[in-house]
Amino acid sequence: MTQQPIEPEKKSLVEDLSTLTGRAFKELDSTKTELQEKEKLLNHLAAESMEKIKELSNINHDLQDKVGFLLDLSASLNKKNDELVKSNRDLEQQKFQYNKMTVELKEKLDRVLAKEKELSMQRDFLARQVDEKTQDLIKAAKFTVIGELAARLAHDLRNPLSIVKNTMDIMRVKPNMRVDERLQHFTRFDRAVQRMTHQIDDVLNFVKRSDLTLQIASILTILDSAIVGVMIPPEVKISKPAFDIQVNCDSRKLEAVFSNLIINAIQAMEDKGTIKIGMVDLGSNIQLEFEDTGLGIPADILPKIFDPLFTTKQTGTGLGLSICKSIIEQHGGTISVRSTPTVFTVRLPKNIAPKYEVRSPYTA
Repeated sequence: MTQQPIEPEKKSLVEDLSTLTGRAFKELDSTKTELQEKEKLLNHLAAESMEKIKELSNINHDLQDKVGFLLDLSASLNKKNDELVKSNRDLEQQKFQYNKMTVELKEKLDRVLAKEKELSMQRDFLARQVDEKTQDLIKAAKFTVIGELAARLAHDLRNPLSIVKNTMDIMRVKPNMRVDERLQHFTRFDRAVQRMTHQIDDVLNFVKRSDLTLQIASILTILDSAIVGVMIPPEVKISKPAFDIQVNCDSRKLEAVFSNLIINAIQAMEDKGTIKIGMVDLGSNIQLEFEDTGLGIPADILPKIFDPLFTTKQTGTGLGLSICKSIIEQHGGTISVRSTPTVFTVRLPKNIAPKYEVRSPYTA
């Protein structure tokens, strides 16, 4: 069978259809590719959307937890606020009570101040009364001491005055007595006068203090002067220091102290024994010790030995050691005693600068 030739019009139409078909296939293929790419993009967007949804879900859960925490915190804060309100009310109540107590305390303080003022006035009044009574007692004590001192001085002066009177009577009755006998009476007369002079000097030194006249002096020289001024019995030996020390002192007053200590030692030994005078250089001070071979001082008497008017002798004013203590303290030193054997220890500074005058408590 032979093929019929295609007409030109039909051939052109077929070619157009074929072209259109090819173009359509190309467009479909391009659309398919584009759809595939869009599908991929959609899948990618869907995946990202799912991630975002998950992330938003997690954020939502976190927000829910935080909201729950905030709700719990709000409830706790409300509870705390209620407690604070209650505490504030309690504080207000306490403040009211404190204010009330403050007012009461102020009233009590005012009463206390008023009472204190009243007590202060009473105290001042009593202080004035005490001062007046004290002055009265001091005056009474002074009069007592003066009376006792006067009585003791009168008693002590009576014996030497009797000796003077008797001696004068004897010498008047016997104007032509022998020279040796006359000398004996003059010696008795001189001793009586010296005794009265010594007792009067003790009283004057006790009731009246004078300032120190300071100068550099030798301790051995002062000791020698003191020994020369004392009647040393034949059976009394005195041992002096082997070396000398220079001190700034009132040599006249120290001589009186040393004389008194030597006389006391002689009387304690009953005019027989040895007096050992030792001296130690202590750098800025010196120490003197007067030791005797007497029977010693009873323990109950030692604490009173420097008291004014205290004496165990039948005669004497009882002022000698008290005056010694005042003179040594006026020099800035100390004096003490121990027994047995009896040792009087005097400690003195080498360079004294007295700041005040030591006065007797029984003087005005």
